[in-house]
Amino acid sequence: MPHPLVADWIAYHAERAKPSDPRFSAFEELNDLLHKDPEAGWSVTLELIVAAPDDLTLANVAAGPLEDLLTHEAERFIDRVELQARRDPKFRRCLTGVWGLPASIRDRVLKYTSTVADPL
Repeated sequence: MPHPLVADWIAYHAERAKPSDPRFSAFEELNDLLHKDPEAGWSVTLELIVAAPDDLTLANVAAGPLEDLLTHEAERFIDRVELQARRDPKFRRCLTGVWGLPASIRDRVLKYTSTVADPL
């Protein structure tokens, strides 16, 4: 069963809603989760990638939760990122939208993102 934040987070971004939209709370809750419980944040981020219905949403996942995890918890997640990138083309494509990584992590991610024919 998907995490309860997934549908609202995607809907909020798909409609380019404003912070006054009630679904903005999903955005805030995911940000809190990423910082308080990165393991749970990783799981929700993977669910968002699977559920992303279009490139705009996938780009929002890349520039949002995935980028946050990899800039703040890179060493913790890089092995899992590489494993996921090897087996999941959608995840690999999502990685093309992540910026600001430390050089050592960027080099490890680049070997996967450089194979993506249509980056975000």
